[in-house]
Amino acid sequence: MEKRFVAPLTEPEQQTLTSAYHHGEKRALRRRAHAILLSDQGHTINQISEILQVRRDAVSRWFKQWEVSGFDGLIDKPRSGRTPALDEHDHKRLQALVAEHPHQIRALQARFQEETGKSVATVTLRRALKKKWS
Repeated sequence: MEKRFVAPLTEPEQQTLTSAYHHGEKRALRRRAHAILLSDQGHTINQISEILQVRRDAVSRWFKQWEVSGFDGLIDKPRSGRTPALDEHDHKRLQALVAEHPHQIRALQARFQEETGKSVATVTLRRALKKKWS
């Protein structure tokens, strides 16, 4: 099996990857940056996969993404998913309604439905309120 490494990194690339590794917001980005840095230090794909506890093909895929797109290739792309039941306007409306019905989730739910026409489960309302005030 041939040993594969990324091309030697430039100083700005090393700085960008080191910053992403130490301060990256997402764990996946930190892990991918670490893999590229380890490759630059001479570690093989097998060694990197053992260090990071990931599959060999994942490390190989990160290398390809790096070679094709650079740093942007390491960042997760937005994924599709269900749209939120409540938008920012709904959250603001909920905050106003909580002042009227602070401890009555069912009354809050009924009033919210009257005003917005949206039927939202009590669990969704609790989650939204918890997120806003936690």
